[in-house]
Amino acid sequence: MQPPDPLPPQASPLPIVTPLPTLPPRQPPARKGTFRTWGRRFVTVGVVATVGYLGWKYGLSRFTGSRSIDRPLTAVVQRGELKITITDRGELESIDAVQVTCDLEGGGKLVSIIEEGKHVKKGQEVAKLDTDTLLKMLNEQDVKWQTAEGKVKSGRSDLAQAKNKAESEIAKADLALTLAKIDLESYDDPQGEFKRDVDKLKGTLELNKKQLKEAEDDIAFTKGLVKDGYAQLEQIRAKELTVQQRKFEVTSAEADLTLLEKFTRKKKITELKAKADEAERELKRTKETQQSLIEKAEGELKSAESTAEIEKKQLTRLQQQIERCTIHAPSDGIVVYSNSRYWDESARIRPGAQLYYRQEIFSLPDLSRMRVKMKIHESVIKKVKVGMPATFQVEALTNHTLNGKVLKIATIAQADGWRGAGVKQYETTLSLDDIPSDAGLKPGMTADVKILIGVLPDAVSVPVGGVTEYESQKVVYAVTPTGITRRDVTVGESNEQYVQVTAGIEPGEEVALDARTRAAADLKATKPEEKK
Repeated sequence: MQPPDPLPPQASPLPIVTPLPTLPPRQPPARKGTFRTWGRRFVTVGVVATVGYLGWKYGLSRFTGSRSIDRPLTAVVQRGELKITITDRGELESIDAVQVTCDLEGGGKLVSIIEEGKHVKKGQEVAKLDTDTLLKMLNEQDVKWQTAEGKVKSGRSDLAQAKNKAESEIAKADLALTLAKIDLESYDDPQGEFKRDVDKLKGTLELNKKQLKEAEDDIAFTKGLVKDGYAQLEQIRAKELTVQQRKFEVTSAEADLTLLEKFTRKKKITELKAKADEAERELKRTKETQQSLIEKAEGELKSAESTAEIEKKQLTRLQQQIERCTIHAPSDGIVVYSNSRYWDESARIRPGAQLYYRQEIFSLPDLSRMRVKMKIHESVIKKVKVGMPATFQVEALTNHTLNGKVLKIATIAQADGWRGAGVKQYETTLSLDDIPSDAGLKPGMTADVKILIGVLPDAVSVPVGGVTEYESQKVVYAVTPTGITRRDVTVGESNEQYVQVTAGIEPGEEVALDARTRAAADLKATKPEEKK
């Protein structure tokens, strides 16, 4: 190829400004399995190649003194079928996978675990946690439980003694009440003590009256004898003393009877009734006191039993915790370590790792039934529908394409952590319908996913590098025999490689693939003040 003609001496070569292309908004970094699509990589490589080519031509023009660069990279506007797809990365997982978590409360240190990928049988030991601290706690708890059991036995003995003493004290008080009632009844009964005392006093009174009558008759007879001279006067005086004594005895007996009937009876009845009432109250107090002592003993026993039960439960819980330190396989399968916090090296499953409660340790997946999970950006999620077909390229299966469809789309968006910068993505589940029997796929493998959104059977399309935006208007740079012209266009759907153009360009025309670079140069040329 001949170099272009040099410029006249009075002119100097004009530099061709090739600013860096303005790329479309980037998807936020995501966790493993949701990186940038291969299509976007293709676009980026194409743009970089274009910029490199133009830079080379610019250097050549400076060296040769040319006014312009050679013909740019171009593409012919095509008419035909345009497949609209969404491409991203996903991660394989098993449909039926038994998740095994750390059931040790408070977590623990992982002492040992078998090698990942190893086949295990149901009930086989897979991992073991450190038990030293738990064994020490178990021994201390056993002492506490034994002490609590001793208090229970002592409480039962105290309760039995309290009940026995209560029976004795209540029986004693009840006997005292019974005797007091008997004393009251026996005194006031028509045939009781009062009647006996009255009869005795009346008998004594009658006897005293008879003796008084005899004494009076005797003194009268003696006076007759003295009058007739048969007795001495001194005998009358002795008889008079006897009469006076008999009168005093009668008067005293009458007074005793009156006192008994009028005052002693009331006093005695009141006293005996008061004793009976007091005995009844004493019986009530004794019952209440003894019942209180029994309830106290029962409360202490119940408290001791509750404490012993709590200590026993704690002992049982520690025993269960120690049993949970040995983790067995719940079913047959291949051990796959969990890695929910892949960015945290300390969370990696390995001997010596500190596990937290309910942390997933490993899973036993069914490798014959797999599916793919991916995250789709919120800007395109509305285009995805359940049942749409999809193809997968798994890195482990070179040159082999798998097929499937969209099974489920999350209704709530997820922010992809601090790396997502607030960008929301929707978790989408897809089926894998034609897995080869010897594929050897495993959970966690990466798959390039392409979801077919729709097909435009008769679309006019250009490569994505041929369309850009100039002052809020979509444009292309059409290559014509007279030069390269910027032309306004109307765009429709697009995929990772092509953009549908509905107006402004016709099939068969050529467009430059460095549209962004040219638009940036045109924009800068129209605003010379920005060059300062």
